[in-house]
Amino acid sequence: MEFGFTAEQEAWRREIQDFLKDNPPEKFPTQSGEDSWGHGAFSKEFVRLLGQKGWIPLTWPKKYGGAERPNMDLMILFEELAWARVPWAAGAICWSMANTILDMGSEELKQEFLPGIGKGETILWLAMSEPDAGSDLLALRTTAVEQDDCFLVNGQKVWSSLAHISDYGFLFCRTNVDPKAPGWASISILMLDKKLPGVTVQPMVSMLGDHFHTEVFLDNVRVPKRHLLGKKNEAVVHLNKTLEFDRFWARFPKPRFCQRITHDLVQYARETRRDGVLLSQDPSVRTKLVESAIEIEACRQVLWSIGWKIDNKMPLTYEASAAKVLADDMGLRFFDRSMQILGPYAYMGEADKWGTLRKNIRRWFLWTAGDSLAGGTSEIARNTMATTGLKLPRK
Repeated sequence: MEFGFTAEQEAWRREIQDFLKDNPPEKFPTQSGEDSWGHGAFSKEFVRLLGQKGWIPLTWPKKYGGAERPNMDLMILFEELAWARVPWAAGAICWSMANTILDMGSEELKQEFLPGIGKGETILWLAMSEPDAGSDLLALRTTAVEQDDCFLVNGQKVWSSLAHISDYGFLFCRTNVDPKAPGWASISILMLDKKLPGVTVQPMVSMLGDHFHTEVFLDNVRVPKRHLLGKKNEAVVHLNKTLEFDRFWARFPKPRFCQRITHDLVQYARETRRDGVLLSQDPSVRTKLVESAIEIEACRQVLWSIGWKIDNKMPLTYEASAAKVLADDMGLRFFDRSMQILGPYAYMGEADKWGTLRKNIRRWFLWTAGDSLAGGTSEIARNTMATTGLKLPRK
């Protein structure tokens, strides 16, 4: 792996930075709060702007509006968006799911959905987890019974990120309702239009007071047969691919995002006194900042090495699980240290110049409490690394 960037890649990074200077994130209205992975909040207006630039379909085939750029260019884009803390949370989700449509969708579905996604006008959510099916998705119970012209869908989904402001869901459901049928031969994916009768979306308000996740109830929803994504009862292989995309790409921006917060904390320490002494002169604060900088850079290098493999079409086995565990654990420790650096001043008001930083760190500290659960628990991911990466026995 080459640890440097080419002149062309550096020029691409500068192009993104110039664009973000001309379009500062704070000027765009947002429809959600900011996550702790580096995708920011969500702004429909900003995502549409990315679509107008042609940056959402950056790596897609030209036939579908893409530029056929390498994944390395996409990773540079993700990093710069994370550093600038742009509000494009659902845009990242849409990019991941668009790749699944490219991978397994019919030509009809590609023509129906990809143009809107590429322009930032069609927003998707992932309708995967259920009350009794999280890490064990083969246990999902949402059913889709085939009828003459549609699938009749009944069930419930939870933790559906931003479903309330999205248009279509990637609905994982059981199309083989025979109770004796194995899970791996029973699951399909449907493109679920949120406007269909029988779809009810309810907020799941977090301890932050945020409405980022939702519950989705499906009561005799008639989904057209043409919205079956791939082959009936054969979605398990794509389920695994979707999780791999989520685990890697959802975490890839996190080190760069944490580097930005470290940068801000260093400046905070240089300007803030506690008991008359600058925090930058406090050995415990200096140690925490250095520990964070080392761990963030190590995580970033691991993620780039995985991305390099993807760009060179090398097979991945356990690497996405490793990326998830490493990034989520790093984030937990980083924001814990950040709260320790702020100390009792973490809960001061927002009257001074650092008020917004303190408020955000409090938010990210609470948000990261659930990071290890998203995309499958870290315990499940460790099992994957043990069996697939280290070839340890399953029992």
